[in-house]
Amino acid sequence: MNSSVLIQSALLHDINHPLNGQRVNILVENGVISQVSTSPISAPENVKVIKGNDLFVSGGWFDAYSFLPDPGEPWKETVETFCLAAAAGGFTEVAALCGTDPLPEKPAVIESLIHKSQSQKVKLYPLGLASEHAEGKEMAEVYELSQAGSIGVTDGMMGGATLSLRSRLMQYCQSLNIPYLQMAYNPKLVTNAEVHEGELSVNLGLKGIPTASETVEVLASIEIAKWLDVPLIVLGVSSKESVEIIKNAKAAGLRISAVVPALNLYGTDQLVGEFDSNFKVLPPLRTEEDRKALVQGLVDGVIDGICANHTPEDVENKKLEFNYARFGAATYDALSHILLSGKTEQEMSAILHSLTYGNRKLYGLNVPKIEAGEKVNLTVFQKGNFELDQPQSKAYNVILKGQTLDYRIIETLLDK
Repeated sequence: MNSSVLIQSALLHDINHPLNGQRVNILVENGVISQVSTSPISAPENVKVIKGNDLFVSGGWFDAYSFLPDPGEPWKETVETFCLAAAAGGFTEVAALCGTDPLPEKPAVIESLIHKSQSQKVKLYPLGLASEHAEGKEMAEVYELSQAGSIGVTDGMMGGATLSLRSRLMQYCQSLNIPYLQMAYNPKLVTNAEVHEGELSVNLGLKGIPTASETVEVLASIEIAKWLDVPLIVLGVSSKESVEIIKNAKAAGLRISAVVPALNLYGTDQLVGEFDSNFKVLPPLRTEEDRKALVQGLVDGVIDGICANHTPEDVENKKLEFNYARFGAATYDALSHILLSGKTEQEMSAILHSLTYGNRKLYGLNVPKIEAGEKVNLTVFQKGNFELDQPQSKAYNVILKGQTLDYRIIETLLDK
């Protein structure tokens, strides 16, 4: 970026910054932060001024995991619309599993995605598949994928490796110094399940996804990590039981990290209402007790990262009978509201710390500094009342579309 930007009187959120919690002015010139001050900064000629009531600024947000169906199904979302939506959600950088045809299991796919995303506002870090065809049986070309630029490997929210393959992946990825993200879900425990197992599933006559389908996988992965003395990243934590299990594992000295989807910090299975398929997601939305435990897990440091879990779908796969609808919600456009609405100051601080520090730590990336002389990597957001009427995502399943949001993203600033 070559233009000059002046951010005026924004409350700084960065617990490691000496000006944390104070209103600051930040001048950015030619992609570099030139001044950070609590005192007014004179606006240079032709500078873009960002100002307003209830304005906030933090380091640029990093998404720990989302899904992009391009290449393969660009009518759901393209690299371009995905990056526009991610920026609208506050992200400057995104780790994403990309592609349905071809799948991201060949180095050429990773290289193509990196090249295609270079001109976008958001920096895209492609993830590679951990297993061949995401079937969880045989290891994919993990080394070759990492050499091509894959920031990590996973089979995403829909898949998970067998215990045998999981142990090999955890060891191999440690040797390559890249993360392997294991989804905390066993779909075979209850087949064709659709929502959280509870009162709602009974009332709607739907097969429920029990908490046990998550905890059995968390416990199994922990035992493997303990046996092999390797790090573990659990993707898609959604229950209070998992939070407690992870808390105990950390207390025992295990190198375990946990990632929670943004939507699970926001709502419960009651959002499904009368079969609203936009809230049919994996992991499922569970109870208010689970939601509160997840938020507290972030505050306590039990949960390390947050993912948008943005999963675009088209009308053909969402606007149909609930049991036939695919899992997934397009969350980017409403992301700041989902994460920050109704949160206490302490909870908000923990969420922003995960978005800026925790998520990058999962991948071994440097955290952007809000200091003079540093390349700019900032997210500017605002509290108020805003209509979500023109989403940047082209997906059909954009959640909260047409509703009033409490937070919106004003600008993301990134010098790549």
